[in-house]
Amino acid sequence: VRRSASALCRQRPSLAYRTTGLRGSLQGSRRVARRASESNNGMDPVIAGLRVASPVMSLLKPVFSPLSKVQAGTYDSKATRANIEKEVKSSPVVVYSFSLSPFCVKAIEVLKATGAEPKVVELGAEWIPGLISSEGAAIRAELGEMTGRTSMPHIFIGGESIGGLAEGTPGLLPMRDDGTLLERLKKARAI
Repeated sequence: VRRSASALCRQRPSLAYRTTGLRGSLQGSRRVARRASESNNGMDPVIAGLRVASPVMSLLKPVFSPLSKVQAGTYDSKATRANIEKEVKSSPVVVYSFSLSPFCVKAIEVLKATGAEPKVVELGAEWIPGLISSEGAAIRAELGEMTGRTSMPHIFIGGESIGGLAEGTPGLLPMRDDGTLLERLKKARAI
């Protein structure tokens, strides 16, 4: 059963409160990003803000990683891993994503700006219980087992994990900044 975020908020007022608080936090982040962009020679202010937020989010990894296993509950690890491996090979660029995540939205925009057409696998609206499907939770947990990363986006180019937007192995923005992204996309025949 799929429900919209607004329907969930009506049913769970505490979720509505947290969502409103998140909206306020995002507005504050946008102000910080806007100020940062003034000193970043016209850099996208949202990306500037996400670059600042990324290390903070990384500090939460010790909480998010075990939480992903709890959310996933009991699932067929072998079948989920096989599904991920099949999905990753099905397209030159695959992005596992949460539809409400600004990190995911920007990663997809950055990839499309290169001319690549990433295959986006939506795990849910966000990692919050009720906004992620049981299948999405299982995929997230198994990605954690496979790569050590449970945060989204999780980007694969040419079948290999590069991490997320601002960090990873090495991450999308670091690759774009050092000039290796286009090379990697060409090698994978994504552009």
